[in-house]
Amino acid sequence: MKRLIIAILATYTTCSYADLGPTRTDAGKVDIKENKPYRLEGDLSYLLNSTKSNGNSNTKENLAANVLFQRQVGVWGQELRAEAVSANDDGSSGSNVERYMLAGKVLHRSTDTIYQFAKLQGDKDLSSNFDYQVSLTGGVGFDLLKDEKQTLTAEAGAGYRYSKERYEPYDDFNEVIGTVAAYYEYKFNDKVKFNQDLSYEFGEKSQILRSRSSVGANLTDTVSGLVSYQIKDTQADVGNSRDSLLSVGLKYIY
Repeated sequence: MKRLIIAILATYTTCSYADLGPTRTDAGKVDIKENKPYRLEGDLSYLLNSTKSNGNSNTKENLAANVLFQRQVGVWGQELRAEAVSANDDGSSGSNVERYMLAGKVLHRSTDTIYQFAKLQGDKDLSSNFDYQVSLTGGVGFDLLKDEKQTLTAEAGAGYRYSKERYEPYDDFNEVIGTVAAYYEYKFNDKVKFNQDLSYEFGEKSQILRSRSSVGANLTDTVSGLVSYQIKDTQADVGNSRDSLLSVGLKYIY
């Protein structure tokens, strides 16, 4: 994971920047203000659910944090994203979740609706059968829909993924993977909008589906209220895992 972080930072310091691809808040393009060729946003969400039935109590805590940094100059761009998710259940199910993700993406926009990208991503999921996974992929993105009310962007790519098993015999392996993703946004009005992000990685050893649905409402020019629901589903030869997370919080955009 340390090597992954160094590689992403090295990419950041050696490339030019551009009109970016899809983001959680504006699929296909970054809202860059005058004299500020970058965008920074972060959100922190939390939900506590306590229930009691037949004399037994159960408490579940959900916590999610996301950071997104983007920068652009001309036709080159970059995106750096980090995510942390935790869910603790003290009931009999014991369905605890803890995972982290760090990704860096470099983009080149060839037309107003088409861009190319290269992406380096690392995942550490303590609730899965993998200790960690690192992937390097490249591909193309398309702005399929873009108007005042809604935007839709799709991506397709391919690359390699390295996986390390968490349990004995602690095997590791490389595999060729394909990737597809879709990013949709719908603006109900100037203050409220809905976002849906979907991605799917598929290889011979494992397939991973990710989904994040969120509704945000502007409280000020920089702060929004946020309700989000996330799913990660892993189908793998070494074992399957699935987790879902509902949380409520705030988003800050600079």
